[in-house]
Amino acid sequence: MAFNSAPAVASGHVPGLAANADLQAEYQHLRAELERLLTDPVKDFPEIDKLVDQLEKVQLAFKEQHGIKGNNPNE
Repeated sequence: MAFNSAPAVASGHVPGLAANADLQAEYQHLRAELERLLTDPVKDFPEIDKLVDQLEKVQLAFKEQHGIKGNNPNE
């Protein structure tokens, strides 16, 4: 029997690799879109703000899957 040393999240559910892959793919897609918007000669700041907010949500979801809340990993 294999020992799983990964930390459990508050719900007790340890997500699989598929969930991490989905979040990573979403994060990469949003980053690429943000980079594209930032290189446009005329900046669409409302859309840039929206993408930054979406990136933050994906980052927080990834951290939550690994049992991390906020910016302090010791919490």
